[in-house]
Amino acid sequence: MTDRFAVVLARHPAVTGAEGVCYGQHDVALAEGWERMADGLRTVMQGVGCRILFSSPARRCRMVAERVAQFMNLDLRVDSRLREISFGEWEGRPWSRISRAALDAWAADVSGFAPPGGESGTALRARVRHFWTEMHQRGQSCAIITHGGPLRLMHGMVHGTAGNLLAPSPPMGSVRVIEQGSAAFSTGPSELRIPSRLPLHQERHQSVRQVASVQGST
Repeated sequence: MTDRFAVVLARHPAVTGAEGVCYGQHDVALAEGWERMADGLRTVMQGVGCRILFSSPARRCRMVAERVAQFMNLDLRVDSRLREISFGEWEGRPWSRISRAALDAWAADVSGFAPPGGESGTALRARVRHFWTEMHQRGQSCAIITHGGPLRLMHGMVHGTAGNLLAPSPPMGSVRVIEQGSAAFSTGPSELRIPSRLPLHQERHQSVRQVASVQGST
């Protein structure tokens, strides 16, 4: 394990054809222009020396990851633990066609509630925490492209907390650079989307190298 390493956290670019729809793990198409985000992510990765790229299996993440990996000739690892939370039978259904009672039950217990055939917040937290711990133990600079749900938890784990499943999601196409290996931790500005033209905006954080202690529930 190296003394210092960087973790680049990225959310997939904007999608199309999914307005008002519960899609979760359901595959949806990327909106036009997604290549700009991929090329911006590549520039950030080159800047911090990433040689490993982890991706959710979802097409909206994998297409970006494959473009970056091919250009950089680096190790691409598709990991099912980085999937968005599964909404089971709700997926592909307009939110307006999901009963108010079911949505209220979910909001009242985000960790424990699971839609029919879907996944609870606790299950999502367990697989993301497993991935995060394993990634941290490697101690190698890497990038992760995933979804709003896993990123909410990872952003909490950076701070040594469980992460809040009800926190706002980072914007689609946003990138955050976490620098590991210092005992100090400072919080920078909110994430910014990678613009169509460079220069890129990124944010940097300092945190302890050891695996974040995750306690409690949302």
